[in-house]
Amino acid sequence: MDKHTLKNHITVLKKIRDACGSQLDIGALTELDETIEALERQIEGRYSAEEVARLARRALQVIALVVSLLTNIRDYMK
Repeated sequence: MDKHTLKNHITVLKKIRDACGSQLDIGALTELDETIEALERQIEGRYSAEEVARLARRALQVIALVVSLLTNIRDYMK
C-alpha cells in the first residue's frame, strides 16, 4: 500500500470520527483513534507489507464496528 492510499484511509477514518464520534462509546472511539495513529506512524516511517495488511484489517474492523453501532442506534430510535 502506498502513502497516498494510507493518507486516503486516514482521511476517511477521521471523517467517520468527526461525523459519528458523539454517537460512539469510549471503546469504539479509542479503537478508531488508535487505528488512525497507527496508520499515521506508517506514513512517517518504513513499513512492512505484513504490518500494513494488519492495519488495513484493523481499519476495516473499526469501520464495521462504527457501522454496526450506528445501525443499532438508528434501529433503536425508530
